[in-house]
Amino acid sequence: MRVLIVEDNPIERIALEKLFRMSYPTEFSSVGLASDGRSAELQLEKSGWDLVMLDVNLPDVNGVDFIDRVNMLRPDARIVMVTAYSDYEYLRQSIRKNVFDYILKPYSMSTFRECIGRFISQYWESSESYGSRSVAQRVYQYIEDNYARQISLQEIADVLGMDKSYIGRAFRKEFGCAIVEYLIRFRMDKAEDLMLHGMNVSEASSSVGFSDPAYFGRCFKRIKGYPPKDVRKLGDKSISSDFS
Repeated sequence: MRVLIVEDNPIERIALEKLFRMSYPTEFSSVGLASDGRSAELQLEKSGWDLVMLDVNLPDVNGVDFIDRVNMLRPDARIVMVTAYSDYEYLRQSIRKNVFDYILKPYSMSTFRECIGRFISQYWESSESYGSRSVAQRVYQYIEDNYARQISLQEIADVLGMDKSYIGRAFRKEFGCAIVEYLIRFRMDKAEDLMLHGMNVSEASSSVGFSDPAYFGRCFKRIKGYPPKDVRKLGDKSISSDFS
């Protein structure tokens, strides 16, 4: 995706650029910068943009008025207004012009990520190249790489830069279960394999991200139908039957 930042204040313009590069290093292939309406218009004419971060107070044009220009040059681009004004009239005009969202200065990192995360989620949801299957596969890969430590649904959503409810729906559609349930089952399969290869219950529990062996035991029995202490016994029986 490509984002164009239109902001006349050089400090805020650079800060916003750094936020994008730091928070979404893989999601946005290009971060463009413009200091006024004229330079923004030139960039809109020569390049395609998926998102435009538009300041209301530009030196040569009112940002709200410039929305019409963005819509004409790049009708598929979404617009987020960035403004220090809390005046209702500016917000009302932006909403009437179908602006995706607005951020009031000074904004926090969480406010920025919530706004951009929603945009990314909607972009991927509507894009064939980033459909639910791609999202689900990225979640699966993250689980596979990080199952040995404590991870949460919110962490996965933050890493992917997406809304957690959306990745949950995409994952369930592809794998047929909730992410948390899949993570537990994945850990139990890994733990069973480790115990079959010589680890005791406590070691296997720790190796798949559980700090409490007793809780691990309850989860294991719920998923597998037998307690973890029986893994080696059942494994030995299985081997014996193979050679009988």
